[in-house]
Amino acid sequence: MYNPTTRLLTILELLQSRGEISGLELAQILEVEVRSIRRYIMMLRDMGIPIDGERGRHGGYSLRPGFRLPPLMFNANEITAVIMGLIITRELGITSIPAIESAAAKIERVLPAKLRQSTDALRRSLTVDSIQFGVRNIPNEWVVLFSLAIEEGKCLRITYRSGQDDITERTIAPYGLLLHARTWYLPAYCYLREDMRVFRLDRVKSVAATTQTFTKPVNFDARAIVLDSLAQLPGTQLFEVLVHAPLLTVQEYISPSTAILENRGGETLMRCYSDSADWLARYLTRVELPFTVLANDELRDALRSLADEILGSL
Repeated sequence: MYNPTTRLLTILELLQSRGEISGLELAQILEVEVRSIRRYIMMLRDMGIPIDGERGRHGGYSLRPGFRLPPLMFNANEITAVIMGLIITRELGITSIPAIESAAAKIERVLPAKLRQSTDALRRSLTVDSIQFGVRNIPNEWVVLFSLAIEEGKCLRITYRSGQDDITERTIAPYGLLLHARTWYLPAYCYLREDMRVFRLDRVKSVAATTQTFTKPVNFDARAIVLDSLAQLPGTQLFEVLVHAPLLTVQEYISPSTAILENRGGETLMRCYSDSADWLARYLTRVELPFTVLANDELRDALRSLADEILGSL
């Protein structure tokens, strides 16, 4: 549940909030033995934190009177990065949702109103789906601008480079923000094309707010729109794998943000859109569940190459 750094920070927070706390109580909270708490206290003292301790069965620890740690100060870019990290962590299932929500709530309580509005918009507009290493970066301020436009129903003016390198000026009504695989996507109504379009944010050259407003369709599913669009793009492939385990078991290993999971009568169909069979092959070898590749041949070839690579290293 905790790593050493988290334990140290938790001890500091408890000492500041409670004034005094026993070693036994700290051990119970952090799920370690009391002697480990003594080691952590010594580490904090070595860092210059003045912690007093009272020996004995009912002894405890406290910060020396008058000592307070300075508050952490974040700028707008840093806050955006932290909130995005929490959202991604939640979607990947890396830690418990209550812990993530608690951390986000603590941060947002001390934010200025303008920053709190931005982080609220980001949390409501951003969807995370099937993340892969090497995400294509976009400016944090753009993420905030797109999120606020979605939240407030405000159109944006963008300069966009298409896959054929055509540059166009467009007014769009952004409906959602999706991080899928390595790319940020924005499903939006395009007034130039007079139709729905899915924009890659790494191809946006400039973006500006407008006073034009729009109303987002009810129950709009940004993820479904983006995945349907990707399925029709050259270079993006649909991979299907039948995992020989029940859905509840598979969900313990594969989060919904990595692939679409469907119950198939005691087994589970895993469906994933990606432009990298090699990434998926390596991911499947870490799942530790038996599986059969249903589609496609590129994934089969990637798994064979990976198997040869592993065998060659033995």
